Amino acid sequence: MGFLCAQPSWTRALCVALLAATAPFAGAHAPAEFAASPLLPVPFRDAIERGIVDGAYRSLAVGLIDGARQATYYFGHRDDPASKPADDDSLFEIGAVGEIFTSVLLAQAAIEGKLRLSDPVERFLPPQFPFADPGTGKITLAQLATQHSGLPAQPQNLFPDDPDDPYADYASEDLLALLALRRARDETDDGYAYSALNAGFLGFVLGRVYRMPFAELLLAKVAAPLELTHVSFADPPGLLQGYAFGTKAKHWHYGVLAGAAGLRANLPDLLAFLQCNLRPTDSPLRAALLLARQPRAAGAADRIGLGWNVRERLDGADTWPLVWRASRTGGFASFVGFRIDQQKAIVLLGNAAEDVAALGIAWLGGAAPPPIPHAPASAPSYRPEDYPGLYQVAPGSTAVVRARAGALSLQMPGELPRRLRAADRDVFVTDDGALGVTFVRNLDEIDGLVLHAAGGNVSASRLSLRAPKITRAVIETTGGAPAGDYRLDGSTWIRVAESKRGTNLQWTLGERRSIFAYAPDRYADADGALDLQFHRDAHGRVKSISLDLAGVQREATPLLRAIP
Repeated sequence: MGFLCAQPSWTRALCVALLAATAPFAGAHAPAEFAASPLLPVPFRDAIERGIVDGAYRSLAVGLIDGARQATYYFGHRDDPASKPADDDSLFEIGAVGEIFTSVLLAQAAIEGKLRLSDPVERFLPPQFPFADPGTGKITLAQLATQHSGLPAQPQNLFPDDPDDPYADYASEDLLALLALRRARDETDDGYAYSALNAGFLGFVLGRVYRMPFAELLLAKVAAPLELTHVSFADPPGLLQGYAFGTKAKHWHYGVLAGAAGLRANLPDLLAFLQCNLRPTDSPLRAALLLARQPRAAGAADRIGLGWNVRERLDGADTWPLVWRASRTGGFASFVGFRIDQQKAIVLLGNAAEDVAALGIAWLGGAAPPPIPHAPASAPSYRPEDYPGLYQVAPGSTAVVRARAGALSLQMPGELPRRLRAADRDVFVTDDGALGVTFVRNLDEIDGLVLHAAGGNVSASRLSLRAPKITRAVIETTGGAPAGDYRLDGSTWIRVAESKRGTNLQWTLGERRSIFAYAPDRYADADGALDLQFHRDAHGRVKSISLDLAGVQREATPLLRAIP
């Protein structure tokens, strides 16, 4: 039995009830009738169960459509191994998969004549909006929806109150300030490059078009017509706890950028959404669903539609599109995909931050399941005091590892500190996952480390058993440091601000650190990671900041005149 799009609510409720009554549940040991299911081959079931046992997955919800047949399965446990599996009422963060819904809304707005995909964003902002780069205003809605806008990977003025929920407080004023302050784009910036700003900005524009808050708009124009009753931007009771590296992860919220990744959903609703994409004939959003999945731009490996990735599959002499989208947030992973030639679709939802895209692509493509990576089922324990020190990466180049408030950070030469999260014994990763660090032991003492980045490895020997630190005496200043926002480079801005606790400094997506004056216009933090000097012009205004970052000098310039 499959879902029908836009069927009467009582009929759809009956379908959901029948499916819920017949869908098997799976844990470490599945019943025999589940193992024989033709929709989920035994190798896939075994791979998922190994992922549960090895700690890569916590709870994994699987929804499958194959022609007229449909089934849902729930593996693992919500929290500890004694807890129940997820069920039809369980909600997951779906991250960037939510961009598909934003793009369907965009397509519907185009069909209603509210806008054209080729419209520049400046059309939807106040007249004479003060773009620092006029090219920013010329970005089209289609470029936002296909990740070809040239906008940065994350807002440079993202200074979160809570780095574990970084986008939560990002407001419309912040978005508009970013558009007004970012410099001219490079000529090569109009290629494919993913950014949460793209769909987030798109959602902001659509809210202005319809004169409604975006969250309300999406539910009214997309979720309601498709009778998706369990999608939400809030944190309802059914929302599962997320996990990363064996520890609980905070739920992510996206503020004004909710169109990028703020949506939560359950398995039956996402399966119903894919059924509408497979057979959109009776859907009230038929034209929008078809328009959204049409490929229109090049991506990293696939063609890109409005929110969708489109991969061409060879079937004899013909090719057919495999349409999909995947995402990971701080503690969740998701995948949705379908192919109309075989009338097949799959939804994968997990409440652990282990990627499930390869699993979904393999099932859709009729391939064997990929190896499931091992991950700790619980947070690895470690002693922060074992790791700090100075590490020689190359002749004359050293990295610094510090322990601060029970956590570790790594500072490379010329860079700001990066927080490290424990992934396994002596193995750590940065918050963005771009850099991994494996510490090397000689007997029981750390004597080096290996950096893992961009597919390469670099070894470093330990030069000292503690991080270098210069003791500085605090001096009294009048008015504190010059507050304002400063540009360190194209992707990183710095904010200096005063609070009740004194002067603090924060960088893009970084933590907020207290700094103190130790000489006129000279400031540092207590750990010695930050040392900065303000340089003034003849009128006393700050013209630049010199920063000493692990022995390398960098310069930051004001975005606006420093505020006294």
